[in-house]
Formats: sequence, structure tokens, C-alpha cells
Amino acid sequence: MMRVEKEDMSEAKKSTQAGVMKAASILIIANFLSSILGVVREIIMSSVFGMNGTLDAYNAAFTIPDLIYTILVGGGLSAAFIPVFSGYIAEKKYDDGYEMASTILNIVAIVVAVLCVIGEIFTPQLMGFVFPKLLTWEPEMAHLAFTLTRIMFFQCFFMCLTGICMGILQSYKDFAPPSIGAVLYNITIIGVGVLLLTLGTGIAGFSIGVVTGSIVNLMVQIFPIQRHGFKYRRVIDFDHEGVRKFFKLFAPVLFGIAVTQLNLVVNRTFALSQGDGILSNIVYAQRIMQLPINIFAYAIAMSIFPTMVEHFTKDNMDEYKKDLSLGIRNVTFIILPCAVGIISVRVPLVRAVYLQGNFEPENVPILATLLALYCIGMIGYSVRQVVLQGFYAVKETKTPVTINIFILCLNMLLTVTFVKFWGANGIAIAYSVAGLVSVATQTYFLRRKVGPIRGGEIRDSILKCLVSCVVMFIVVTAAIIIFEHSISVETKLNQFIELIAMIAIGGITYLMMALILKMEELTSILAIMKKKFLHR
Repeated sequence: MMRVEKEDMSEAKKSTQAGVMKAASILIIANFLSSILGVVREIIMSSVFGMNGTLDAYNAAFTIPDLIYTILVGGGLSAAFIPVFSGYIAEKKYDDGYEMASTILNIVAIVVAVLCVIGEIFTPQLMGFVFPKLLTWEPEMAHLAFTLTRIMFFQCFFMCLTGICMGILQSYKDFAPPSIGAVLYNITIIGVGVLLLTLGTGIAGFSIGVVTGSIVNLMVQIFPIQRHGFKYRRVIDFDHEGVRKFFKLFAPVLFGIAVTQLNLVVNRTFALSQGDGILSNIVYAQRIMQLPINIFAYAIAMSIFPTMVEHFTKDNMDEYKKDLSLGIRNVTFIILPCAVGIISVRVPLVRAVYLQGNFEPENVPILATLLALYCIGMIGYSVRQVVLQGFYAVKETKTPVTINIFILCLNMLLTVTFVKFWGANGIAIAYSVAGLVSVATQTYFLRRKVGPIRGGEIRDSILKCLVSCVVMFIVVTAAIIIFEHSISVETKLNQFIELIAMIAIGGITYLMMALILKMEELTSILAIMKKKFLHR
């Protein structure tokens, strides 16, 4: 009898792990495609418009609509909506779940609609408050920024509805539609933007593409929700138990996310004050830095979150800590070499990808330096994704808020100080330092909340990753010197050959070091692949 129970538990554990791996795989592939398409969009725009005030106006126009989306839906959804709605689904209380989800959806739709109308009316005042530098721009450029912002407000409404739909699907552990929607979103922006560009709309065509992409993204989510049996209700019930639970969790998260987003706004405000094109350079550097975070760290964190919630609900803290440790170690194993690798190939990367059209050669060292400085903090912002899900899984939202407030104040202080010494580079340095301090602080307080989190194996994994990355950096740097002394990098073909060769050399070096050091994160993957290959 005991043996049968153990076998059943083992099968359940394998099933859970398989589900996590499947979810992570879907998210990684989709995030990779979506992120790459985002970079393609930026390559097209920088090539057509150059790194100047026009592109700065476009990037500034994203700020307020993105702020509304991220605060109301983007981050708070996973922390507040998914745990509550997932609970109803797990307990098969479908009617209560549908009523709770419909109430939240209706409230968000009304609030966002009101905010967007206010935004449309008071765009110049809002933009002037967030970006005082706009008031000193030429009237034509300032008007362009206002026009693009007004267009972006329509996107904000559809994206907020999409966010709720994604939360419902993720509660059902259905990650495919949100992933497909994100890919189609970027494809639509590029397609509509390029089409309207040929019709003479200028950069506004890409803003219209953003709105169109958000509508397509929403449509992709609606039909799968109906397939899962979700029934929308025209109701707003503030007395519903699930709605009360949601707002209890959401209130501190809302404040914490607002603080985090204010951090981003502060960075962009300082960037716009540093001269034409600096904001676009900083946005592009952040975008490349965010690629590995969005592709891997976010995917791993989101894929283990429902499982951690399940373990905590069942009071199985050992399994919760295993998931948390595995998430941190896997993120570190992937993200640390990505950060060091990008720092190593920063100039070949910028030169090969962006140096074309109206992107001037003098922009290469500016963007490359900012990129390297942002990558220093990549590991902090990546591991933080996992640690935050660790807090949210145990329904602890107040501590991350307090930490976020501290980090905001720290980043603002560092930014003001560092900009005086290093100009725009100081913004990137402050951002990276804040990220490293943030993950260290959050890990410390999570450990106080749940007890030891298998710190020994995490420490050993990080040390092995660091050793492997140091060797990789030395090898790649030497390879770049040899390559550029032997082959001219003036042609686009040679630039791409250099970049691909350096990435290959870096990847092979890191994997070889991981094998030599017998890193569990790699050996376990190889063992699974070997087992599947032999089975077939």
C-alpha cells in the first residue's frame, strides 16, 4: 500500500514538473519571438528616422499609456488576480470564479476608459509634467509627441482588457494564447507601421500599428477563454468574497508597482534632459538588456508560480522551496552568461544590428556603452522576478512594496548623483546598482518570511556560473581582438559573421566550463535529453 502511494506521489511530481517545463518552454519560445520582433521594429525605426528627436517623441509617447497599463494590470495581475481566480477553479467553484473575474474585468474597463478620456483631453499638460524638457522643444516636435501619445491611449484600453484575459488563461495553466498574442502584437505593429510609412504617415503609422496590434492581441485571448468554459457576467459586485480578496492583495501591489514605474519615468525624464537621441539610446539599451529577462527569467518565474501557489496552499513548504531554488538557479545559469556575453560583444552587436540607414556611426559607442552598463544589473532584475513570485505565492505583498519604495528612493538619489559625474551613463549605472540592491534585499526578507531557501545550493551554483562567465569573457574578448585585426568589419556581412562567431565561441566556452564544473542545471537537462533519446 505504501509503495503504491509513493509511486502515485512520484507520478504526480513528475506530472507537475512536466507541466512546469511545458509552460516554461511555451513562454520562452513565444517571448523569444516577441522580443526579437520588438528589436526588428526598433531596427526599422532607427534606420528610417535615426536616433533623434522624432524617435525620442515616439518613445516618450509610450510612457503614460504604458504606466496606466502596468500599474492597473501588468504586474498586479499575477500577484492578486491569478491566486484568487485559480483558487475558485481548483475548488470547482466556477460560478463564483466567473462572477469575481467578470467584476474585475468590468471595473478595469470602466477605470481605464475614464483615464484614457482624461489623457486624451489633458495630453499636453500630462506630458509637460512628466517631461518638462518637452516645453523647450520646437512646437512641431512637441505637437508630434502629443499626437503620438493621444494615439497610444487607445492601445492602453485594449491592452488592459487583454491583461485580464491573460490572467484568466494563465489560471487555467493555458499559456499558449497569451504567448501567440504577444507575437502577433509585434508582427501587426511592424506590418501596419511599414504599410502606413509608405503612405506618408511618418512615425505616426507605427503608433497606429501599436493600437491595431493591441486589438489583435485581445481577439486572440477571447476565444480560448470561451473554450475553457468561462462565462462573462455583466456584474460589478464589490461584496463578493473573491473581489474583496483581490483588492486586499492588489492594494499594496498597486502601490508597489506605481513606485517601480515612477522609477522608470524618472529615468526617462533624466534621459530626455541629456540631449536629442539620448532617450532613444537608453530605451534601446534597456530593450536589449530586457531581452534575456523577458525570454527566460519572466518565463521561468511565471511557469513556476502556479505550482508554488499550489504547494503553499497544501502546506508543502519543502516543495515550494525546491521550486524557488530551482527557479533562482536556472535563471542565474541562463541570465549571467547572457549579461556577460552581451557586455563582451556590445560593440559588434550594436554595429551589426543597428548601424545602417540614418543610424550614424557615432551612435555605436554611445549605445554600446549604455548597453554594457545596463547589463551589469541584468542578473538582479532577472532573479528578482523569481523572488517576487515567491512572495506572491505565499500571499505576501506588503514587503515587496516597502522594498520597492526604498529602491525607488535609492535609484533617484543615485541617478541625480551619477548624472553629474557621468551624464547619461550615470542613469544606466544607477539603474543597475538599484537592481542588484533590490534582489539582495528581497531575498533577505523572503528568507525571513519562509525560512532557509536552500541557500547552499544556490550559492554553489552562482559561484560556478561566475567562474564560467569570467573564462567566457576572456576568451570572447581575445577572439574579437584577433578577428578585427585579421578581417575588416566595414561590410555588413563581416559584421554579422563577427557577431555570430563571437556568440558561438562564447556559448561553447560557457557550456564547456559548465560541464567541467559539473553544474547541475546543465547535467540535469542533458540527462533528460539522453533519456528521451534512448527511449525513442
